[in-house]
Amino acid sequence: MEQTRPKWLKSTKGAPFTGIGSLEADILSIVWQHDSTTVRDVYETLRARRPIAYTTVMTVMNNLVKKHLLTQDKSGIAYVYTPAIPGREVALTVLDSVIDRLLGGDRRIAVTHLLGFDEDLTEAEYEEMRQGARHRLAS
Repeated sequence: MEQTRPKWLKSTKGAPFTGIGSLEADILSIVWQHDSTTVRDVYETLRARRPIAYTTVMTVMNNLVKKHLLTQDKSGIAYVYTPAIPGREVALTVLDSVIDRLLGGDRRIAVTHLLGFDEDLTEAEYEEMRQGARHRLAS
């Protein structure tokens, strides 16, 4: 059942959303922490961690604008970038994409892994987890 996909999930070339790259994730994380920032600020933060070119950061941030993950507004001589989508929404969508593409949509495998189980669980064990989750959500 195909749901209406948010604008940021639709690529300009019509390709399906498949996740975000490592540098994109690093940049988004920095922008989410500051609510709004410039290429220079992001560049300085990243440069303190590893060698990177200013133009690389600028290109990736502009690509994130095209992907509707950041917005860009002119402020004086610099552009100010702000998150277009909350980090939690992006993270959950990336997780859904990985589960759908790599696990055939079987969320039980992901839940089992996230809970630290290495072996396959029985249906009864899954039901016990479901009940525990329902109880926790109800309280």
